[in-house]
Amino acid sequence: MSIKEQVRQLWKTCFDDDDAFIDLYFRLRYTDKINKVIEEDGKVISALQMIPYPMTFCGQTVATSYISGACTHPDYRARGAMRRLLQETHRAMFAEGVMFATLIPAEEWLKGYYARSGYATCFHYGLVKKVINSYEQPVDNSVSCLNMSKIDLLKTPQERIYPYFYEQMNRRPCCVQHTPDDFHVVLSDLALSKGDVWIVDKNGVMSGLVFCLMDGNTLSVKEILLSDEADFAEVLRQLAASYRAERLECIVPRADEMHELGMARLIDVASCLKVFSAVYRGEGLYIRVTGDEAIPQNNGYYTVLPGKVSRDMQEGQTYVTFTISELTAFILHDLHPYMSLMLN
Repeated sequence: MSIKEQVRQLWKTCFDDDDAFIDLYFRLRYTDKINKVIEEDGKVISALQMIPYPMTFCGQTVATSYISGACTHPDYRARGAMRRLLQETHRAMFAEGVMFATLIPAEEWLKGYYARSGYATCFHYGLVKKVINSYEQPVDNSVSCLNMSKIDLLKTPQERIYPYFYEQMNRRPCCVQHTPDDFHVVLSDLALSKGDVWIVDKNGVMSGLVFCLMDGNTLSVKEILLSDEADFAEVLRQLAASYRAERLECIVPRADEMHELGMARLIDVASCLKVFSAVYRGEGLYIRVTGDEAIPQNNGYYTVLPGKVSRDMQEGQTYVTFTISELTAFILHDLHPYMSLMLN
């Protein structure tokens, strides 16, 4: 049995996903190149995939790697296999020039588990909720300069919508981005879930994209990208009317109601601080990183000044000690990192 077949079998053992999603994942997302495993007794007992994603960060686009499908066979758990696999994966990421690792814990208790490997909860999302009182009213585009049309996910060439998607996503200053190949996976997964993508058109110009699906009587908007001229409330009103939804929940980067989503881990501290220093305008930061067993190259002293980073320890300065998890949280906290449309 090939490694791929063993990993697929392990996935089915550990997760509750249906065969249709597993088929999609191993057809469109999985490759041996991004796969990491631990083998014992002649078989794969622990596995994960490190999926590359670009991310906007401090005015640049940097390399990140999203950990997907992390699992260990029930018969081999509580023996440190996943911790060892994560360490090997983090070292591989460092060698490949990755700056951050990211993941979305499948369960609440996993946040503490991943924290022991250097992760911090950094990604949040806002949630806008609306109760629709007039859903029975038909959509009347004649009273609005916005026109909305639903595309056929299986037939519409993605080249028609990806340039707009890419442009709008890149406007977000600290955000995990989707490549054209990954965008194809996103659309395929949405089609599998019987979701929809809507194009918002204003005066003949594409002014928005909305990714959504119905969950009972609730319309769940997974992503909404709008140009400045498109009205957010009007788009949601027209969507709710189209689906005759009684409730609507819309995920956005920032809102009054915020929720935890994903975790991040710094992989290359020196490279990160170099990019960070280019936009840093404060007084000197004097940082000591300690305790990174997986990537010992990260440990040591860093002096961060506007536009400059050095690894020497300056006498007379007080250095603040950070674990890799604490430094990750410190660097990303005020940047409000965001991710959406992940296969979680």
